[in-house]
Amino acid sequence: MQRGDTLSEIGEWFHVPWQELQYLNDIPDPDSIYPGQEIRLADDGQVCKVYTVRAGDTVSEIGERYRVKWQKLTHYNHLANPDAIRPGQKICIPQRTGNG
Repeated sequence: MQRGDTLSEIGEWFHVPWQELQYLNDIPDPDSIYPGQEIRLADDGQVCKVYTVRAGDTVSEIGERYRVKWQKLTHYNHLANPDAIRPGQKICIPQRTGNG
């Protein structure tokens, strides 16, 4: 999460209704989310660290930085062309929790 992000925007980016994000993350007030907060996108033990693409980033480099295979990033973010990411785009970095 970054300052100014909303559940509604995150839901749009990752094709998940904001109400489901609110439920999965046990968030009483959808307007009170904070920068750096990890958001679970599905009920499978995965949480998402939202990364904002910077100029010069590649999916492969982002994957290396966060120790996630680029293929998984491509699949998880529904990227038709992993070479076509752009600055400002939000990428979900899936992270396994101890709960799933």
